[in-house]
Amino acid sequence: MNPEHGPLMLWIEGIVALVIALAFVLHAFIAFKPEHVEHHPARVRIGAAIQGLTIGLMIGFVVVPLRMQYMDVIDPRAAPGLSTLSFLPALLMLIAIRRGALLKAPVLKTYLRAYRRASLLKARDDAEKALAKLDKIEGRGAAA
Repeated sequence: MNPEHGPLMLWIEGIVALVIALAFVLHAFIAFKPEHVEHHPARVRIGAAIQGLTIGLMIGFVVVPLRMQYMDVIDPRAAPGLSTLSFLPALLMLIAIRRGALLKAPVLKTYLRAYRRASLLKARDDAEKALAKLDKIEGRGAAA
């Protein structure tokens, strides 16, 4: 370990990435009903793990060290301006990943598309339920 730099705490970033990936997989197990899963359920869960791990790695290895640097945990002598340079590219990459940039990846696309389809079907069902509740509150009937 270089004494000029603070301690390298990669285990924190790794745990953050794994917890986020695990949260995606648990969400795929709990939230998706059989009518949401048009492919094999294992494909959806593998896709959830890949999506969660990708987002978790971005958060764990970019956002967490940035936050730790900002809090002067890593090295109080380091210039915080240098660590903030990675924030904008990381934010843009998270947005691109969330919008489906990985859906064309050669090996991963089958799993990611299965997960994306299941999540979109669930979102559609949730929106339909919310609209039905709103219609009931507003007093709209089937004739309206």
